[in-house]
Amino acid sequence: MGRKHNRMMERKSYQRILGTWGLGIFMAIVTAQPPPLIAGDADPAPVGNLPVKWLPADAVAEAWAKTVQHAAFVKDGMERLRNPRYQYECLGLGGTVMRVGPHGMTRPGAPDASMAGYLTHLPYLSYQYWWDEEAHRHNPFDLSGGYGLNHEPGQIVAFRHKLDIASGFLDMDLSLKAGLAAAAFKSHRELLITPEGVLVIRIIDAPDAAAPFQMSVGVNDQVRIYLNGGVYAKAHDPWVGAGVSKTEGLVVVASRPKSCTATLAIICEGDGSFVDAPHLLLGSTQPGGTLTFYLAPGSSYEGPDPAAAAWKKAATAKARGYEALRHETALWWKAYYARSAVSVPDRELAVWYARSMYYLGVFFGNTDVPPGCNGTSVESFAGAVCPEYDLVLDQMALLYGNHFDEARRVVDWLGRALPRAERYAKEGLTLHKTSVTYSGGAKFGPLIGYDGTILAPPTEGEGVWAHEDFAGNNAALMALNFVDWSGDALHGELAKRILKETTRVSVEDLLWRADLHAYLNKHMPNTVQQAGTRFGLRESVRRGGAEKAWEEMADKILLPTADCQGTKVLTGGAGATPVAGSGDATWLVPSWWYRNLSDEDPLVRNSYALFRDSRTGDYIFNNGWMGVIAAKLHDGDEACRWARQMIRPGVTLFDDTCFGEIISDFEDFKKTPEVAAHGALICNLDRMLLDPDDEHTITAFPAIPAAWEEQGVAFNHLAATGCILVSGEFKPKQVRVTLDNRSDRECKRNLRVRLPPGTTRLRLPDEGFRIEQGWAVLPAVQLPPKAKRTFTLEP
Repeated sequence: MGRKHNRMMERKSYQRILGTWGLGIFMAIVTAQPPPLIAGDADPAPVGNLPVKWLPADAVAEAWAKTVQHAAFVKDGMERLRNPRYQYECLGLGGTVMRVGPHGMTRPGAPDASMAGYLTHLPYLSYQYWWDEEAHRHNPFDLSGGYGLNHEPGQIVAFRHKLDIASGFLDMDLSLKAGLAAAAFKSHRELLITPEGVLVIRIIDAPDAAAPFQMSVGVNDQVRIYLNGGVYAKAHDPWVGAGVSKTEGLVVVASRPKSCTATLAIICEGDGSFVDAPHLLLGSTQPGGTLTFYLAPGSSYEGPDPAAAAWKKAATAKARGYEALRHETALWWKAYYARSAVSVPDRELAVWYARSMYYLGVFFGNTDVPPGCNGTSVESFAGAVCPEYDLVLDQMALLYGNHFDEARRVVDWLGRALPRAERYAKEGLTLHKTSVTYSGGAKFGPLIGYDGTILAPPTEGEGVWAHEDFAGNNAALMALNFVDWSGDALHGELAKRILKETTRVSVEDLLWRADLHAYLNKHMPNTVQQAGTRFGLRESVRRGGAEKAWEEMADKILLPTADCQGTKVLTGGAGATPVAGSGDATWLVPSWWYRNLSDEDPLVRNSYALFRDSRTGDYIFNNGWMGVIAAKLHDGDEACRWARQMIRPGVTLFDDTCFGEIISDFEDFKKTPEVAAHGALICNLDRMLLDPDDEHTITAFPAIPAAWEEQGVAFNHLAATGCILVSGEFKPKQVRVTLDNRSDRECKRNLRVRLPPGTTRLRLPDEGFRIEQGWAVLPAVQLPPKAKRTFTLEP
């Protein structure tokens, strides 16, 4: 199997295989010391200005706005172009995503980008509804553009890209040599994707351009699925398409068996513009000048007439005009970033927090179908959505940051996928030679398509995915979390339905073990599965949806533990024996996601102490996961260490553009953004500033590193459960916290606030605060509906 096996390990690496095949094989992987804390604190120079003026409400918002501006992605110079690990910038909104090539198209790619490995590393254009019937995402179209009879893109001899994440705007300054022309000419290019999902490309060539610019649309006749490995190692039906001529443009309509009908409408605007629909060609007959292209995707999976829908979207965008679209897109991003704000003294960490928020906006903003593990790449796991781990991390980051609209769209998608999951439970699911059937319930898989179809993995051995139940528990977790955080009662019944139906599946897979006096999953009794089942039963009982026997079963689900050098710790599964330097972040899921264990439970601290010395951080998002646990344990220095371990150029971070998936010499892991790793960084930092998970207590500044205490930290409108937005500012001489109840109900919370070191009393005790070991504690704070309260504490 060799390198193919290395790539299959990517299916969430040790987490996947640990949960599927057991513990022993991976003990060697998780036994080395973690990398050291990275020294130094980069201070990036300001880059650019917002096209739409920000009006910060206060100093925290102003600092955050500057961070977002400073976080622009800039590639400048030929050395950046020729980086073998060149990463393509991401633009996206409205379900449309483009990883942009050096010329502003999807072809060609970067000239020296590494092609080692199984993953084809090229730019692409994706749309949320371009799928087949078997849960494989597709990219039916490619875009290229150039000059002369062969439409040569031109050799780049001078190169600069700047992606302003504050406005979602990418501009390029290129010098090109094309054809037989000896002299280079300048070509300026601008790209954006509107909130409605329309891709806009503007080409501004200098008057001395070698020839007119023309764009060509390619229809993908070289289809790849799941890296063409395992059962997918064969020729796949190509996409076949043709152009339909329209006034000022065309619609390309493409199809293949058992797939959507995919459409791409394109309008070309500019002097001398022309359309050649039979050859899928648009552009100008005059060299130099300005051309603007409006591109709108469509799919038969979202409506009966995808060509008409795509054309209407493109025509509407063109009627709005380029400047209006740029302004509207910038306004969308302005509102997105303004929902919360974070200010920390570690500038490098702050910049990557902002960039990570950008990635969540790209892949979740105005989008109905969530991304896959590596964005919308069709190479990784066939582009399928991953409720197993990735989607939960992404949605939790959205909730923590007060991005309720994007989090709601995840739940709406789960609701649309639910009928398919219910059919799988009752009618049966077969993955290769493994089959499961239940009396009822809902069966979600670890990787699923836009409509809930469960993806068949590449190898027969991976057919045991059919036994994985915790993807369904995670569907319930995401739905319930959204309701709990946002207070959205309209989604309450859907969340309860997902909870009950997925719990029914988990319960049917339980087996009573008299020797353990507990229930185990009879197929996959790993820690995540056991904790997920325990969560489903507990929440069903608590929220009133439990069947008769569930209440008695709820506290009898085994959480796998064992003794390690005299200390009780969590293990990867029932019967596993822990050893020094072993363990994985996912085994701490009972503490964070499912909240089976309280933060004060010694099992959490003891397990963390063991796992921190393993190689769990080799899986990139595990660093953020461990950082969250460290924050829950109120260890700010440790939490910061984990966050900074994610920012290691050439190890976890490539081309100053995105996090990879796994620390590995295998090139495939260095080629696409791991979206959940960006989500994990957000969760890590947010949990250092606020503990929002407890329905009884809000803790402000739970894990501030010692180095930050003197410099000060602040945040605005991070969200806590109960639809409470929390703002806070920590200074050496003052701490201020505001609780803003956005719900329609009165609520009550205990408030706990970290105080500056050495504080033993408050100068003006406020409303009954008492001091307990460096914390100011105020029990039972009453918050009327739509009301806020501010507490100022001075030593």
